[in-house]
Amino acid sequence: MAKNYVLIDYENVSNANLEVLVGRPFDVMVFVGANQTKIPIELAVQMAKLSAADYVRISGSGPNALDFHIAFYMGRLAEREHDANFHVVSKDKGFDPLVRHMRAAGISVHRMGSLSEVRLRPAKKEADDSPIDEIVRNLAGRGASKPRRVRTLASTIRSLFKDAMSDAQVESLIDEMRQRGYLIINQDRVSYKLS
Repeated sequence: MAKNYVLIDYENVSNANLEVLVGRPFDVMVFVGANQTKIPIELAVQMAKLSAADYVRISGSGPNALDFHIAFYMGRLAEREHDANFHVVSKDKGFDPLVRHMRAAGISVHRMGSLSEVRLRPAKKEADDSPIDEIVRNLAGRGASKPRRVRTLASTIRSLFKDAMSDAQVESLIDEMRQRGYLIINQDRVSYKLS
C-alpha cells in the first residue's frame, strides 16, 4: 500500500495539532528550524502517540532554509517510493510551484495550510477498481472527517476524479452507493457504513 507522508513546516505552522493524525496511517515529519530551541510539551506528547513520526532539525538558517529541507526530503522519498502520497503542511505558497512540478511528473503532492485539511490519499487505482471502490477507499481513510452533507460528498467525489465527472455521473454514483448500503441519506445529511 502506498505510504502517506505528512511534512510539517513547524516554523510556519507552529500551532499544529497532531491529534487529527493519531490512529491514522501517516508517516509524519516535523521540520524544526535551527533557531527553534523549544518544542511545546503538547507537541511532544502528540508525536509520541503517532505510529511513525520524527523531528527533522535543519542545519543552518536563512531565507527558505526550512523549505529547502522539506523539498530535499520529499524528493528523496519520491525517488524511492514512486507511489507515495505527500502532504506538505505550510501556509507558505512558495511550495506551490514545486507541488505543480511534482504533480506533472506523476507524483501525488498536496500543500495545505493546516493539519485539519490532510486527507488519506488512496493507492494508485488498480485496473479492476470501480469508481465506487475508489470512493469508498478514500472515504474510509478520512476517519471522522467524512463529508456530512450530500453536496459536500458530491464535491469530494468530483475532486477525487479531478472534475472529470458530470453532475449526473456524480449523482448516479451517490445513488448507487446508497443502494449498496455504503450511505444513509436523510434529507441533505449523510452517514456512512463503509466496512
